[in-house]
Amino acid sequence: MSFKDQLLKAGIVDKKKVQQVNREEKEQRRAAQAQREARAVIETQQAAEAQAAAEARLVVQRAEQRAREERRAALERARQLSDLLRAYRMRLREGKQLFFHRSADGQRVVRQLLAESLAVDLRVGRAAVCWIGPRPAEAEYVLLPREAADRVAGLAPERVLFLNETAPPRDDLSEKLYDMQAIFDARARVPDRWAGLR
Repeated sequence: MSFKDQLLKAGIVDKKKVQQVNREEKEQRRAAQAQREARAVIETQQAAEAQAAAEARLVVQRAEQRAREERRAALERARQLSDLLRAYRMRLREGKQLFFHRSADGQRVVRQLLAESLAVDLRVGRAAVCWIGPRPAEAEYVLLPREAADRVAGLAPERVLFLNETAPPRDDLSEKLYDMQAIFDARARVPDRWAGLR
């Protein structure tokens, strides 16, 4: 038997007073329950926000780590490329054979006079024209053996300017070597009929 029931039996309080006290206690319990629920909701929201912030920090850290790894890989590729280009470059010997390839920026065609042996190597695919430099505008053209050019093409295909994949047939007249000095001499011997008009 509760204390309220004892007071009601003794006649100290009436039934209305007991009901009012019960209602007040019930309201206090409801208010306390609402506070506990609100506190639980707030704690859940704070925990979710903390977890979201931690996940966001983790995503940022992973992105930064990925960017660092990509920069490191790009630097390593650039170092390997530079080492390949400098280690395997063949000396460009001036000669009498005219040879054309595209420029490093891809906008022009570059004309070079090469030694006959180098021109043959380029035509049959034993050598390739590549460029060295920080940017295409500052390019230095070099020749590389086929194996080194294939490795360069794997690292940076834009650095390979000319690489003949298939050798031309032996009876192809367009592949016949010619002497540019003889052509220049022949041009010099032909009188310029427009000389007086200039």
